[in-house]
Amino acid sequence: MRDFMVLSKDKGNRFERQVAKVLTNLTGVEWQRVPMSGAFATVKGTKDNRFKGDIFTENKKFSNIVIECKSTKERITIDEIPNPSGRIMNWINQTKEESQGMDWILIFKGNNGRIFFLTEGLKNISLISDKLKIILTIYLNNTSYDICCIRSD
Repeated sequence: MRDFMVLSKDKGNRFERQVAKVLTNLTGVEWQRVPMSGAFATVKGTKDNRFKGDIFTENKKFSNIVIECKSTKERITIDEIPNPSGRIMNWINQTKEESQGMDWILIFKGNNGRIFFLTEGLKNISLISDKLKIILTIYLNNTSYDICCIRSD
């Protein structure tokens, strides 16, 4: 069981590094993993907002956005996204809780799948890049969520 947990953590760390590179390419500023994979703020007791998520940048333009990353070995289908009791809604709730009222973007992917960006409100996506396109808008619990992916055109 321990080996599985280590492999799962390694996979999550790899995805966070991948997301940091993707965000660096999309925004033109350097992004990096939060030390201790997002647990830094809790363990160190810091109030620094940069360390609330999994990825951060020193660039002030993005100082009010919390980036949370989720990677899963299972495929992610469009059908499961609007499920109010599914894992994506659980990820949204966790991201909202960790962001403590700040703007947030949940970035996720299934095994060998494309990367999706999910947020509440388009301003966060447009702030990141015009290279993202909306592929789906869902409404859950009276809230609108936009799901985007990187443009291929």
